[in-house]
Amino acid sequence: MFDGRITEYYYLERTAGTKGTDQTVISRTSQYLVHISADHGKTWKDVASSDDVVAIYPHPFESNYVFLITAGSQILVSTDRGQKWTTYKTPVLPNKYAAIPYLTFHKSRPDWLIWHGEMDCSKLEPGKVCGSATYYSKNAGKSWTALTDSVSICTFVTGIQKPTDENLIYCERLIAASSANLPPTAQLVSSTDYFKNAKNEEVKFQEIKGFTVQDDFIIVATVSTDRTSMRAEVSVDGVQFAQARFPPNFNVPSEQAYTILDTSTKAILMHVTVNRNTGSEFGTVLKSNSNGTNYVTSLEFVNRDGDGYVDYERMQGIEGILLMNVVSNPSETSGGSAKKLRSKISFNDGASWSYLIPPAVDSENKPTGCTTDLDSCSLNLHGYTERADVRDTFSSASAVGLMIGVGNVGPQLGVYGEGNTYLTRDAGLSWKEIKKGTYMWEFGDQGSIIVLVSSAVPTDTLLYTFDEGATWNEFKFHDEVVTVIDISTVPSDTSRNFLIQAIPQQSYGDKTLMINVDFTGTTKTKCKIDTKNAKNDDFELWTPAKTPGDESCLFGHKTEYRRKLPDHFCYIGEVVPQPHSVSANCSCTRQDYECDANYRLAPDGSCQLVPGYTPPNHAQDCNQNPNMVEYFEPTGYRRLPLTTCEGGENLDHLVSKPCPGKEREFGRKHGGMGWFTILLLVLLPFGMAGIVAWVLYNHYYGQYGQIRLGETDFDVRIGLGTENGLLKYPILAVSAVVAFIGAVPMIVQHFINTRLGRRPARPSRLYRSQISTRDSFPLGTRGGNSRYQYAPVDDSESNGFHGGDSFHGDEMLDDDSDDDFGHMIPPDAPNVDLPTPSSPQLSAAPSSPPGEISTPPSPANPDAELRPLSPEIPALDPPESPLKSDE
Repeated sequence: MFDGRITEYYYLERTAGTKGTDQTVISRTSQYLVHISADHGKTWKDVASSDDVVAIYPHPFESNYVFLITAGSQILVSTDRGQKWTTYKTPVLPNKYAAIPYLTFHKSRPDWLIWHGEMDCSKLEPGKVCGSATYYSKNAGKSWTALTDSVSICTFVTGIQKPTDENLIYCERLIAASSANLPPTAQLVSSTDYFKNAKNEEVKFQEIKGFTVQDDFIIVATVSTDRTSMRAEVSVDGVQFAQARFPPNFNVPSEQAYTILDTSTKAILMHVTVNRNTGSEFGTVLKSNSNGTNYVTSLEFVNRDGDGYVDYERMQGIEGILLMNVVSNPSETSGGSAKKLRSKISFNDGASWSYLIPPAVDSENKPTGCTTDLDSCSLNLHGYTERADVRDTFSSASAVGLMIGVGNVGPQLGVYGEGNTYLTRDAGLSWKEIKKGTYMWEFGDQGSIIVLVSSAVPTDTLLYTFDEGATWNEFKFHDEVVTVIDISTVPSDTSRNFLIQAIPQQSYGDKTLMINVDFTGTTKTKCKIDTKNAKNDDFELWTPAKTPGDESCLFGHKTEYRRKLPDHFCYIGEVVPQPHSVSANCSCTRQDYECDANYRLAPDGSCQLVPGYTPPNHAQDCNQNPNMVEYFEPTGYRRLPLTTCEGGENLDHLVSKPCPGKEREFGRKHGGMGWFTILLLVLLPFGMAGIVAWVLYNHYYGQYGQIRLGETDFDVRIGLGTENGLLKYPILAVSAVVAFIGAVPMIVQHFINTRLGRRPARPSRLYRSQISTRDSFPLGTRGGNSRYQYAPVDDSESNGFHGGDSFHGDEMLDDDSDDDFGHMIPPDAPNVDLPTPSSPQLSAAPSSPPGEISTPPSPANPDAELRPLSPEIPALDPPESPLKSDE
C-alpha cells in the first residue's frame, strides 16, 4: 500500500545479453516519492533522497539507464536499472515553466544528454527571448557544458535514413518579434560543434511551428515568408529538406495541426486536422511515398481529440495492419451534432480500408444480427483517444496475431460503459466476443496467458485463459473488492507476472494498492519446438492473410510466424524469434500497388486521375537524384513501400525514358546497339544471301556434274548451270536486298525500344487510368522493392527527401513500447504533462495530478513533441497549377 496515487510508473526491462533475472518496475506517487521493485512488485523499497522527485526519465534507447529529476538542482542517475544511484548537480534548475522535456537523449550514445533548464531572464540581451538555457553532458550528467539559450528545445539528430554527424544538434531558437505586441517566433538552427562558433551554425528555417525526428525522417512545420500558409518540410539526412506535396484534391481552409502517426514502414502516415471545432475534431490521414515528399489521401474523417491525438492503432509485430476510427457524420458534427464513430481496418498499410467483420454470435452464442451488410453494421472498437493509459494497446509484438478491444456490434460505436470485450486470433480478419462488459487486458508469456480485469465495477476477481480465449478461468486476487486502475506486465509481454494497481474501497483517493499476480506456479512444463516430430511440437506455423481462409502473400511475400498451439498447456519462456521465416517473393498483384499522386481510388478498384489534374511528371525525380538513369511514365499506380513482390502484374514500370543527359547510360542499361553491332546487322543479310546461293548451287547443280540433257544455247548464255552466268549476281543482289529490307523493321524497333524503354506488358483493363468525377477514395504511395525488407526505398527515390516525425521511442523487446505519435498541438490546448519516454505513443494524459501546477512535465520520447500549430495560421498554399508533363 502506497500513500498517494501512482502518477507514473515504468518497467526497466532487461535486454538481450543483459545480466540478471530481475523484473524491475519503478513508480512515482503524488507525494513525490519514488519506489522501486526488482521482482515485479512483490517487494518494494524507497529510492534514497527521492522525496522531491518531479519526474522519472527512463532512457528511451538504453533500458539500463534511468534518471530522476528533482525540483532542485540535483539529478539522480542509475545505469543498472535502479540497483545503484548516483546524485549529480545540474547546472541550473529545471525549466518548470515550459511544456518541454527536461532531458533529450542521443540514440547511440547513452551517456550523451541535453538539459533544458531555467534561463536567467532578469538581464536579457537585445533581441533575445526568455526561454530555456541548455547544457550538454557526455558522461550521463556528471559534468555539464553550456550549449545555447533562448531556445524552446534542443535534440540530437541521429538514427535517420542517412548517417549524420553524431554531434549534429537541432534547436528551436526563439526570436523576438519586430513589435512588442507580437509573440516571438522560432528558428530551426543546427550545429555540429555545440554552438561554440556562430559561423558554423546553420539556420534551416527562419520561422517554424515545430519539428520532430522519428525513424528515418525529420519533419518540420514551417511558415511561409508572407505568413499566409504553413508547410511540412522533410529530410532524410539532416542537411537537405524538400517540401511535402499534399494531394491535389486535399483542400482545407487552415492547417490547424499535424499529428505524425507512424513512420515505421518507410512511409510517413500524417493526420492533418480538417475540423477543430470543440468536440467535433477530425481530419484526413495522408500517406507519403518512400521518400516522404509526395502524399496521397489514405483515409478521410479520422477521429482525433482536443489535444491532437488520433484514434490510430497498428498491429504490433505484423507489418502493414492498421486500425482507425472515422467520423461517419462529418457534415452534422460541423453543425454541433455529436460525432458518430466507426472502426476501419487496412491490411495493406493504408492503401485501402474496410469495416471490421462482426461475429455472427455473441459470447452467449446468441445471434448478433449483423452479418450481411458491412456498410450498415460492423464491429466498432474504442480507440486511442479514450484510453486511461496509452500503453494499453490492442496487440503485443510477442503475442502474434492477437488483438483485444472493447466495443460493440452495430451501425456506430456506442458508449464505452455499455460495450463488450472482443478478441481476434488472425490479426483482425475475424473477431469474437469473449466477455460481456468492459475489461482491461494484458498479454503474458508471449500470448500464452491472457488476463482480464473488470474496468466497469469494483472487483476482487480476474479472468485468465491459456488457450487464447477458448476457455476462461476465475482467480480471486484480493480479500475485498477494489477499483482497478491498471494491469500491466513487462513491455515485451514475456513474463508470467502481472501487476494490478487498485484503489481500496475506503481509501478516499489517498492510497494505492499494488498487487502482484504470479502465474509461474500454474505449470512447470516448458513448451518445446520440434520441427522433426509434429507430435512433440508445441508450436504451429501461422501465416497472416488478406481474407478469411486465404493464406496468400502479404506485401509480396509469405511470412510464417511460430505460435504456441492453444490447446497445449505449457509455458514459452525465452523469446521466440519472429517472424519464423519469410518465403521467396511472390508474384505482384493489384494488392501490391496503390494510387500515384494526382490519382484516386475508384469504386471499381482502379486508380483514376483527379479531374483537372495531369499525371505527375516523374522526370522531376531525375533532378532530385543525379544518379538516376531512367524514369517511368506515370500509369496511375505505384508500388507499396512494403512490398517485395517480383514479376507478375506490372502496373507502374511500363514505359521507361532516359533522364536528360543520361541517354548513353540508358542505352547501355537496356542493351543499346553500338556501331559495330549495327554494321553486323547490315552486312548479315548479304552474307546470308551468299550462303543460300552457295548451298543452292552445290545442292541442285554441283552434285550432277557437267552433263546437261536438253541444254540450249540460251541456257548457256543466261548462265543456268554455269559458274559465270548472267543470273548469278542478280539473284545474289535481290536476295540481299530482300533480306536487308526484312531486317530494317527489327533495327528500327530495337532503336525505339532502346530509347523509350517500351515493354510489352500492359495492365489489365480494370486497372488502366481513367478520368472520373467521383469523390475521393483512399490513395496510396510507391516505393521500390528490396527483398525481405519491410519498407524498401526505390532507387529512383533513394536521394529524395523523407519527412517524418520521431519520438525517439523505446527500443526494448516489445514493439508496444515504440511511440507511434508525434504532435503539433494548438497553443490553446490544455496544459497537461507530456508523456514519459516509455509510453508506447505520445500521450495527452498527465503524468502528475492536474492539481500539481508547479510539477513540470514528464515527457515520453520528448524529442517527438511537435510545437503547437497556431489555429490562426491559414491553410497550406493551394496546390500549384496542375502538374504538366513534358511528354
